[in-house]
Amino acid sequence: MKKLKRLAWFLFKSPQRKLVGWSSLFTDVRGICNLLWNCLGFRHKHTQEIWVCTGLLNRSQHYLDVLLPSLMEARKHGARIALSIADCGSTDNPDLEAAIKAKWDGTLVFSSVQEPFARSRCFNRAIRQARGELLFICDADMSVPASLDKLLQRYVGTYLAWAPVCRKMLGPNPGDGWKYQSEGTGILACNRKHLERSGMLDERITTWGGEDWDLFFRLYRAGIMPLRTRCRNLVHHYHPSLKPADFKPVF
Repeated sequence: MKKLKRLAWFLFKSPQRKLVGWSSLFTDVRGICNLLWNCLGFRHKHTQEIWVCTGLLNRSQHYLDVLLPSLMEARKHGARIALSIADCGSTDNPDLEAAIKAKWDGTLVFSSVQEPFARSRCFNRAIRQARGELLFICDADMSVPASLDKLLQRYVGTYLAWAPVCRKMLGPNPGDGWKYQSEGTGILACNRKHLERSGMLDERITTWGGEDWDLFFRLYRAGIMPLRTRCRNLVHHYHPSLKPADFKPVF
């Protein structure tokens, strides 16, 4: 009965039905077929680099201590990874590029621009300066699974993108607990053409939050299913909340 209720919710009440329309059902069916095709092994394994695109402001230590080591571990498991970083005038590390290069011997594209931080604008810069087609949009305060390459083999396709649900740590210590962060879609893996077709992140959104859900629904309008799956080893590490006092989640 519980599974039937979930199916009914997915078919009739999921956010894409309400905000995009019934055309999103066809997009979902096509995306699920794409997923099955990948899972059955009919898709040739990609040899592309995964371009990890990050925009940041004063998250240097998170990048160096959390995200970068997890990407290095994913490389040990066979992933080909390149980094695209768009800094927005961070002051917490006087030479972040050199600090990254001291640990990372792979491809790195780094830019720093003194401008007011807006996540949409900063991440779009990281995306544009990336030199590959397979993109993984990821915040600096995340750690990624060692199996990142295999996950992208499965969840990215011609009609399929991946908007995983990460684990959010609720405090600075492991014993403080965690929850799945279903309210956010800020982490995204897709082909570059998906983003170009959907129009990238909306740079008119300059306040905290909202640009990720906006892109989520525009992917649907472009005929791409941004698949939501829980990923236990994709972890959002604790830091004090940046949410404004009047913040309200989309759902």
